[in-house]
Amino acid sequence: MSPIALSDAELAEVFAGTRLVPHDLRQAYLEQVAVRLRGKDLGPGLVHRIAFEVARGITWDSERVAS
Repeated sequence: MSPIALSDAELAEVFAGTRLVPHDLRQAYLEQVAVRLRGKDLGPGLVHRIAFEVARGITWDSERVAS
């Protein structure tokens, strides 16, 4: 998989999302964000939306499994 070029603002949005994700699931979070961003016309708003959608999904799934 080739790298995705992100601006500083876009990268900050991805890193902000990692704070919501349990440490052991951060690799999965980053992989899912990369898959969802691939081929898109990037901007800070889109990156924020995708990053937080993925973070919420991973966090929600991990909380449901732990219960």
